[in-house]
Amino acid sequence: RVLDRGDWMDVSVEIVAPGVPRAFSSLSNIDGRATRLDLARWLTDAKHPLTARVFVNRVWHLMFGVGISRNLEDLGSQGEWPTHPQLLDWLACEFVESGWDIKHLIRQIVQSNIYRQSSVPTADQLARDPENRLFTRAERFRLPAELVRDTVLSVSGLLVLDCSGPATRPDQPTGYYAHL
Repeated sequence: RVLDRGDWMDVSVEIVAPGVPRAFSSLSNIDGRATRLDLARWLTDAKHPLTARVFVNRVWHLMFGVGISRNLEDLGSQGEWPTHPQLLDWLACEFVESGWDIKHLIRQIVQSNIYRQSSVPTADQLARDPENRLFTRAERFRLPAELVRDTVLSVSGLLVLDCSGPATRPDQPTGYYAHL
């Protein structure tokens, strides 16, 4: 319902069905009410490029320590403009055209000249681009703790690749589950 001044007790107001804001393209080919599957199809539609751009920017951030757009949380109109918008668009298009193949995306990034650069800066590079905003050299960065942990477990052979498992029931006070 549309709440008048936040009054959730007022049942006389208009009931609103779930949907996409008018500012965005509409969900198409829907009979009746939109579902989560319709939303997922809309998000991954080729006419909606933001999802692919955000994902590519996050993968770039994992590979280089800094995204093409430095602000990972807001890649929209209010976020920081990408330093290389054509590169971001091209990678996003390649990602979608490959069928959202993450391995293909990572292979493209790793085989690029940008990825294979030396991390030792020249005096000219430091003078022209001191913050490395143009990716003129490879930059040292710290890996997140989760990646370090998973890498150590994988190298040692202790990483368990099985998903899920039996439920655990920690000890609870007597009568804790009585209401169930």
